[in-house]
Amino acid sequence: MTSQAAHASASDRVHLIHPLTRPRAHRDTGPVLVVEGRGAEVTLGTGEQVIDGTAGLWCVNVGHGRRELAEAAAKQMGRLAFTPSFGGFSSIPAAELAERIASMTPPGLNSVYFTSGGSEANESAFKLARYFWTMSGRPEKTVVLSHQRAYHGLSHAATAATRLSPYRVGFGPLAEGFAEVPAPYAYRCEVGVPCDPATCPVMSGKALEEAIATIGADRIAAFIAEPVLGTGGVIVPPDGYLRAVSDICHRAGILFIADEVITGFGRTGRMFGVDREDVCPDMITFAKGVTSGYIPLGGVVVHDRVWLPIVELATDPPFMHGFTYSGHPVSCAVALRNLDIVEQEGLVGAAHERGAHLAQRLAELRELPEVGEVRHRGLMASVELVADRSSRARYPSVAGRAASAVIAARSHGLLTRALLDDNLLLAPPFVISDEQIDRAVDALTLAIRETSLLPSTLGASRAAD
Repeated sequence: MTSQAAHASASDRVHLIHPLTRPRAHRDTGPVLVVEGRGAEVTLGTGEQVIDGTAGLWCVNVGHGRRELAEAAAKQMGRLAFTPSFGGFSSIPAAELAERIASMTPPGLNSVYFTSGGSEANESAFKLARYFWTMSGRPEKTVVLSHQRAYHGLSHAATAATRLSPYRVGFGPLAEGFAEVPAPYAYRCEVGVPCDPATCPVMSGKALEEAIATIGADRIAAFIAEPVLGTGGVIVPPDGYLRAVSDICHRAGILFIADEVITGFGRTGRMFGVDREDVCPDMITFAKGVTSGYIPLGGVVVHDRVWLPIVELATDPPFMHGFTYSGHPVSCAVALRNLDIVEQEGLVGAAHERGAHLAQRLAELRELPEVGEVRHRGLMASVELVADRSSRARYPSVAGRAASAVIAARSHGLLTRALLDDNLLLAPPFVISDEQIDRAVDALTLAIRETSLLPSTLGASRAAD
């Protein structure tokens, strides 16, 4: 470790507060310092070069070290670093990017509100939904539905829509007006397992209809759903599910919001996750892949059927919602260049092709006794570890089963991440090669074997050594 890296590591332990981190443990162990990146690999402060198996945080889609994006930022900074979008102000990059994104989304999604990231995007979508109904003379329509195991961010209202209990503990009362519906999680279906998607009320959308009937459609503003539930464990709904729930919402007079913060701009092998079923939501939220994480940016794309009535009805007071960095010129300039790269290099198609190879290799992990299920869509995949495969019983959270595999994987050249309930994530940059995928899966396989908590597996691993 260089002296600069050592100093940064020491400073981090004393001064830097980390999200989703146990403060005491971090104070004792220090950070995993990442100092450089090229393509699908990064260099750690210790000098090790490893595969970035999570693309930073689902976001570095075009890979690390793209000079084109640094140059786009520098060029825009030299011309105009900042102007607000409040009160009708604008910039050339913001206007051009809004037009570009509108051209990429399903027809009718023509208006874009920019934010700094995904939590702000979803927070804005909730407010837009309620605002639309208020302007339409239906102020009682305020409830927002989301899936169990959904993740929609960690700002105040977004935390209420996030239905993963560890994210909600210890912060006092959450925002009111949020309710949940069962997730299309066939491996652990609320109705029972094994789950038959053809007849299951959850998988068909009937559970959503029942929730709407119970709460009352006249009280519900919107239903928000991830095309693939990412942080909840890469839960892939059955084919037809998104179409079914979208149709249910529109029949009931409820807005449908697609949270594409993770899935948008190619992660599923399509430009947007909703494209797979030709679904046209009332709003699409996005972030991460729009700039490949090179600079913060997010937003909401709003359908004409929502925004045009607001334009006509919202006269006084004006639309009183905003963030300082909405439509930041530098972020928008970087996003425009990033989308050029995605399109010119065919990276959405690459995500589909590399995703097929990743799925083929991950299928081999089903032979390991602790692997309950492997789920994937495009270049996002999860390996769910279980204590007992026949009963699908989980390890107790204190066992830290997946966390131990994450640490072991790093020693074999792979950065990965443990999602809740012992799900191991793989969601690498789109520029990853088949050879790098092979190395990543080999490293994950070794890590699972070496850290196994099953006595018979431990014995077999030691015998192999």
